[in-house]
Amino acid sequence: MSQETISLTKTHTYRASAERVFRAWTEPEALKKWFQVKAQIQALHAENDLRTGGDYQIKLQTGDGPAYQVSGLYHEIMEPAKLAFTWRWGDETDAEDSYVSVTLRKLSPTETELTLFHDEFLTSADRDRHEAIWNDVLAQLELYLK
Repeated sequence: MSQETISLTKTHTYRASAERVFRAWTEPEALKKWFQVKAQIQALHAENDLRTGGDYQIKLQTGDGPAYQVSGLYHEIMEPAKLAFTWRWGDETDAEDSYVSVTLRKLSPTETELTLFHDEFLTSADRDRHEAIWNDVLAQLELYLK
């Protein structure tokens, strides 16, 4: 019996160069400015070892509420066209890895199409939660790039 693959794909066009969008995903100071779920959950800390096999970590906070962490390892880096990495909520022992790829396609010198593919969810409910999160995060990226 084959197991169903549970994934999601989001596509969005930004009025920014592919290079600028790529830097937004890879520079820790940029990530701290835009990587958030609406205004409620904001990135407090970001670090990044941008190389194949390198890791990244983003710590998020909800006002005075709980802190969250997302981290993973880079599998593919093709500047400014693609990033592929594992995705894990929480510390190293309490979550499963899933896989994310961000592909950037230059439409013009000032317009870029971003396709985010997130794969290897354990359940459809987990995928649906992440879809809502990615909708918010990608909307925040648009505000940052304006």
